[in-house]
Amino acid sequence: MMAPIVVVLLAAFTGTVIWKRNRDKQRLRERGWALFILLIGTLLIIALQFRIPVPNPTDWISAVFTPMSRPITKWVEEDIKNR
Repeated sequence: MMAPIVVVLLAAFTGTVIWKRNRDKQRLRERGWALFILLIGTLLIIALQFRIPVPNPTDWISAVFTPMSRPITKWVEEDIKNR
């Protein structure tokens, strides 16, 4: 139970440093993206600490590209047969 609290405190400290550093330079877009990536990372670490199943990114990629790869594979196989 202590680990998620430490993660949140470290993320808050890191977010504060990012906020102050980019505020002085007027980099709003960089500040927003950096905080967004920090938030996603923090949520993933907390999910792992509480043993919540987190899907693998390669599963997401295969789920997206499998429907597109099937017609291409059939097309290539037919092209090889016709040669």
